[in-house]
Amino acid sequence: MLAEELLKRSVEVTENIRRVSTSSDLAAGFSATIHDRYESYIDCLMRQHKLRPDAGLAVRAFELSERARARSLAELLHAMQTNLTPGVDPQLAEQEKLLRQKLRVKENYKVALLGRDHKQEELQGLEQQLVQLSEQYEQVRAQIHQRFPAYDLATRPTSWSLKDIQEKVIADDQTLLLEYSLGTDKSFVWAISHNSFASYELPSRDQIVAAVKNLRRHLTNPGASSGEQYPAIAAAELSQLVLATVAPELKKQRIIVIADGALNYIPFQVLLDPATNLPLVANFEIVTTPSATILGELRQEAAQRRPSKTFAAFGDPVFASSYAQIKSTETGITAAPQDSTNSSGMSAMRDIELTGERFDPALVNRLFYAKRELANLQEATVGGDSLMATDFGATRDKLLSTDLTPYAILHFATHGFLDPKRPERSGLVLSTVDREGKDLNGFVSLEDIYQLRAPVDLVVLSACQTGLGKDVRGEGLLGLTRGFMYAGASSVVASLWKVDDESTAELMKQFYANLLQKGMTPAAALREAQNNIRQRPGWSAPYYWAAFTLQGEYRQVIKPASAHPTYWRVITLGTLLLILLVTAGWYLRKRYFTEKK
Repeated sequence: MLAEELLKRSVEVTENIRRVSTSSDLAAGFSATIHDRYESYIDCLMRQHKLRPDAGLAVRAFELSERARARSLAELLHAMQTNLTPGVDPQLAEQEKLLRQKLRVKENYKVALLGRDHKQEELQGLEQQLVQLSEQYEQVRAQIHQRFPAYDLATRPTSWSLKDIQEKVIADDQTLLLEYSLGTDKSFVWAISHNSFASYELPSRDQIVAAVKNLRRHLTNPGASSGEQYPAIAAAELSQLVLATVAPELKKQRIIVIADGALNYIPFQVLLDPATNLPLVANFEIVTTPSATILGELRQEAAQRRPSKTFAAFGDPVFASSYAQIKSTETGITAAPQDSTNSSGMSAMRDIELTGERFDPALVNRLFYAKRELANLQEATVGGDSLMATDFGATRDKLLSTDLTPYAILHFATHGFLDPKRPERSGLVLSTVDREGKDLNGFVSLEDIYQLRAPVDLVVLSACQTGLGKDVRGEGLLGLTRGFMYAGASSVVASLWKVDDESTAELMKQFYANLLQKGMTPAAALREAQNNIRQRPGWSAPYYWAAFTLQGEYRQVIKPASAHPTYWRVITLGTLLLILLVTAGWYLRKRYFTEKK
């Protein structure tokens, strides 16, 4: 009991210091240590739960896990000095950013001052300046909150209680939520439905990480996958560690997975159902989310959304490596065709290898099947007023200047770039040359994405490793998915490894047909598409179908927006005019024959 009380006070004190501080040095120090305190506190509560199972300690441990996960990307955003206020008056946003920078400079100076000999008057003067800056900053924050409520969610998040999560997140009887917490000695999983709560003990973090690495090696290697229909042994090993104990709970239609640590790198749909020994995707819709709290917040924000257009798509961009071929096609001069396969004869993969530490545009080749993928997307959309930015039109400037608020879907069919050590350098690649062959900045960085205003129902990142990022303990994966969620997206479909170009185009065709023509939810549409692909002999290995996961909201039905209102007005007016002409003709004809009699 004493240990529990001390851990509780430790977490509260540390969080209070972290919350009020804007010092990058302090933030880095707390980020590296605070999760250990959460982990120890959770472990303590779960040990006490075994002794007192009716004391509600397992619930407290789960809510503590949610509290830890609710911490946002504030450190990463602050480190990049990103504008955290998209959609707010630019002058007010700039004021917030300037005050934030001043506070950080003063805080860092205070840390340095306390580490050396100093005069008390100097410290007092510095603290007075900090008080004044903090008051100004809070005033600006209050103004921003009135216009952009999500700002507080991003910078000072709170967590939801078990009751709120059961009532507002798990809102039906066909959904099971599994939240994992990996620990040094023992790990835990909480299984939660609309009207039930249970907790289970799992093996240590090291055992689970080793099994994850083994399975991922099979999943991401196309050569290994082609030699076996399914990496059954590796999948069975991890499934035994993280699913076997919760087997009695796996009776729902849908599973929401809140992973922890290394488990973020595995699509749960490839794990084996203990009851049938089939991959989970065969019987369940699988959804992932950073936390139940974030899912609930996303759902609340999306409730008032009324998109008037179906999709905005950016894809099949032009790179320097393909410019000569495109221009020769336009002018009728034959050029050597770009090879769409690699040395092993496999279809091109949507990936960019790291060269040094930064994105190198010279490495990018055009994707052979991206054009087909975009054509399939347009075909799946019945009517509607949509944006299709392709070829030389698929530019970074076009994306950043487009008002995305009217659209239901934002789709990218291009290369992704991942820097796991420095996630802020990750991004997507659009056209790197213009029609005249001049170089363009085609790299859409993580910082660019955080500054987007994209309140869409769904973002689809049909590129490589877009669901990955740096695994920060207690924060989940910091990557493009979290960036688009911060920008306003309710859900994101993204990949966990370098995907095959051809199978991805076909997967996206099936996904959009299910979503827009059959009226399925995103979760059901992705599951149906993955089952379709995995049943094809050439693509049965998980490498071809399992990379994409759905993160965030899963239950909305995205209906294609009706054709442009002006079009319908023209049709309506034309119909009325035709009726008037027919009526007038009939009246004149009747009058003519009447007078003739």
